[in-house]
Amino acid sequence: MMDFRQEGPKIAAVIRGKKSPATSMSYHEDGEHLFVTSEADCRLLMIDCNRGVSEKPAIKFEKDGVRIVQSTHHNQSLLYTGSGRERNQSSGEKHAINYHSIHDNKILRQFRGHSETINNISMCPVDDTFLTSSADRTVRLWDLRQAGSLALMEMPKGGNGMTIDPNGCPIAAFDSTGLVFGITAPMEAQAGHIIHLYDARNYGSGAFSEMKLESKILLNAIQTTFPSMQPMEASDLCGAQWKSMTFNKSGKQILITTDTGIVVMVDGYDSNKVTNIFLSKGVNGGPNGNQAAVACFSSDDQTVLVGNENGTISCYDSLDGSLLRTLEGHVGKISCVASNPKYAQIASACTNVALWLW
Repeated sequence: MMDFRQEGPKIAAVIRGKKSPATSMSYHEDGEHLFVTSEADCRLLMIDCNRGVSEKPAIKFEKDGVRIVQSTHHNQSLLYTGSGRERNQSSGEKHAINYHSIHDNKILRQFRGHSETINNISMCPVDDTFLTSSADRTVRLWDLRQAGSLALMEMPKGGNGMTIDPNGCPIAAFDSTGLVFGITAPMEAQAGHIIHLYDARNYGSGAFSEMKLESKILLNAIQTTFPSMQPMEASDLCGAQWKSMTFNKSGKQILITTDTGIVVMVDGYDSNKVTNIFLSKGVNGGPNGNQAAVACFSSDDQTVLVGNENGTISCYDSLDGSLLRTLEGHVGKISCVASNPKYAQIASACTNVALWLW
């Protein structure tokens, strides 16, 4: 039980990094390992979550770089994207997804098809398929067992009067069952965002649910939650670019992070129903409007964890949005936060990685 009310977690282990902050982290489904990347340091750590140590020396990717990491069902293999450092690489090579064996320290397979930066990798929880979304305005479905993509989906076309921003980037993610995945994309003229839900077994038939979060609805929710906020600041937060989309285990809530420090929770069946809004805090403790927010659900869905620029983690009740606890211990801004899928443990990172236990 992850009880943030009576007694919050304490730092049980710190795994030292180098000079640059972590870029991405992903727990393996068995909860035994945590993978952490640092793009600037070109390093990947594999952390033993039971012993609180880096299991092996950091793997260096000095040629291609490393940015996003995603665990797979195999505890010694993972997916990662490079940072496009090599000038002589083709576009397909720069924006490939690599299936990497930690045990052998070699690439098992490359998945090529995207022509621009990949912004998300989402592994299906029940089989070997995974989704990627990219700045090339496409979403691709892949299978670890074959190199070519299974499906290519252009940015969702607007329905019900929704017009898609021609310059906007989609984000794709599976839900916890693997039976449904969602694709979100910005609407034209900052009118809001759409969220389309697909049956993973019958995606060719199109979205079975077309939702949207209109900017006017979000603006009203921001002003209601933060009545003292200046109208211009609220408007700027409302127009933020979405950076990630996560379903809770029940699928009833969707958590969205943005590039301006705002974190939005919407109803999984009606995205125009904003259930909670959280703000990442800046160095002085006020709203952090200049940095992308990082946030996640706790593994029991009861809490939302939001990383702050001042090195703290705000723990909010996922039902009423109340602040339950603030965790302190990092020396720099929180760049990643994640919840262990099996054990009562959370992980957070600045330049160092901290494992928290009750």
